[in-house]
Amino acid sequence: MAQDILLKNARLIDCISDQPQERMSVLIRGDRIIDIINGDGPAGPEVDVVDCAGKTIMPGLIDTHVHATFVDEIDLTLFLGNGVTTARDVGGRLDEVIKLRSRLNNGELLGPRLFVCGPLLDGASEAFPHSGAIGRMLDSVPNAAAAPAKIKEIMDAGVDGIKLYYTMTPDILGACIEAVDQRLPVTGHIGMTTAQEAVDLGINGLEHMWISPYNNICPVELRFGAEMSMSSRNFSKQTFQGWEEADLQGPGTQKLFDSMAEKQVKMGTTLDLLWLANIGLEAALDDNDRIYIPQKSLRAQRALGKKVNAGVEWDIHTGFPPGNGKAALEKQKDACRILHDKGGIIVGGTDCCGIAYPPPGFALLREAELLSDAIGPMAALKAITTAAASALLKQDELGSIAKGRYADILILSRDPSTDVRNLRSVETVYRAGVAHDPKAILDAYPSRDPSELEQIPTY
Repeated sequence: MAQDILLKNARLIDCISDQPQERMSVLIRGDRIIDIINGDGPAGPEVDVVDCAGKTIMPGLIDTHVHATFVDEIDLTLFLGNGVTTARDVGGRLDEVIKLRSRLNNGELLGPRLFVCGPLLDGASEAFPHSGAIGRMLDSVPNAAAAPAKIKEIMDAGVDGIKLYYTMTPDILGACIEAVDQRLPVTGHIGMTTAQEAVDLGINGLEHMWISPYNNICPVELRFGAEMSMSSRNFSKQTFQGWEEADLQGPGTQKLFDSMAEKQVKMGTTLDLLWLANIGLEAALDDNDRIYIPQKSLRAQRALGKKVNAGVEWDIHTGFPPGNGKAALEKQKDACRILHDKGGIIVGGTDCCGIAYPPPGFALLREAELLSDAIGPMAALKAITTAAASALLKQDELGSIAKGRYADILILSRDPSTDVRNLRSVETVYRAGVAHDPKAILDAYPSRDPSELEQIPTY
């Protein structure tokens, strides 16, 4: 019989309390936490004791917005290498994500526990052409009458949630939510339906602070309509201006955030989409995280680099001028703060694998930094643990350190409750009671040599 594991005498951040607790011990049996002890805890030959004196333990991290089928299997190890023990895929071809979930969750592949939403459900029009990597994850509900059959098809396949997408109109979106009937969480990256309409119709979550709430927040003349595709060259320019000019104390914003707080609609932030704008091009070019950008992402970046005539920044180029969007990002952080202060639920997600930089795993650490700027370090930690678990409707199993929860636990040499950048000090990652060495995982990853970062591809 396997020994119990005792993590002894640590600073405990359980992500339930608002402050760390000192000299705490956590007892693990199999894949679950069976006890939390104030003090040293049990000893004896049946217990494998891990002395955590001077260290901090906290729940494994949860990234609620990834596209795991966009990268290779080896790239999924980057999640565990950064303490991310659970992820939610919010857009992928149905058969592919179901198969990948099975292989990750049964231990065949090294990576996070995976939850899946299946395809992006568009409306009658297309957010993107049904070709290429993005097109593979699209499906459509052309009208409200088609919603019950499509939702049944996806739910019968065994998904963990439903993702509604950009071109879905209010009548179709409402029909989809009604068809789900609260059996699974429904989230949305929406555009043709406003966030207020979606909240009123009963949606459980919204994705991308940048996009989904935009039409309720920005000036009327800068709102996007049916003619504004996300692939439009003007999309970033217009939405940056809209955020810069947004009145966050205006009636549209206040009504939306009051409604979201009242109904506990989860706001998946993905602020890291503008990480390059946050730190600036020079700092990004010096960021060692770049060596971990997956090869599939680099191939896509080469094609983008040719299109935009990118230079040394080709691998982190976002498609719009590097560094643009800083003022818009600051406004988005303000919006997170306002929603949080009203009692709304802020949930950390990244869009990693769907974007090249920041890379998988590292992206959630960057998201935590941005959230900490907005709502403080402890609230940021909860956004990527307990709040994230609630977005999956798995708060009784994941996201906190408590009796009966999965033993997804990080041991860190420094305290992230005072500075979330200390998440990078993780020394051991337990996923379901199994210990992993994050340094060994990152060392084994086929990362680029730093000297390659100065090379510009031949376009």
